[in-house]
Amino acid sequence: DMYKEYSDMRGSIAISPKTSLLEIDSSDSDQVCESFGMHPKLSAAHQLYNDGDLVWFANAGVLYRPVDKNNYKKGAKSALFAHNSMQREVQRIDPDKTDVETGVLGRLSDALISQQKFSVEKYNIYKGSQSLDGH
Repeated sequence: DMYKEYSDMRGSIAISPKTSLLEIDSSDSDQVCESFGMHPKLSAAHQLYNDGDLVWFANAGVLYRPVDKNNYKKGAKSALFAHNSMQREVQRIDPDKTDVETGVLGRLSDALISQQKFSVEKYNIYKGSQSLDGH
């Protein structure tokens, strides 16, 4: 039970009870979990997702190869334990630095727009974020 594991780890700050979470059904995906729980105060985002107007990226990260405690300093190109570095890296998701000054969502929206099949709008509430920057 992933909720029990979450609750045990978070202790008194865990969202409780489990039934208060807003469910995201992922049973038709290749995710390990059949469902995810959203914070109860995110009902607008939950509705957008259910309407097909919002997408979630699960398990996003910047490792491009497995590392362990013995090789992470050589094997990882990012400062894995620095919150500010990880925020920057997850906005870019470009460990080989092939698309410098761009963000993962900006490159994704560029690719969708180039197909001339999709209408893409980008909004950013944090001006310091690079995630939406495209080419």
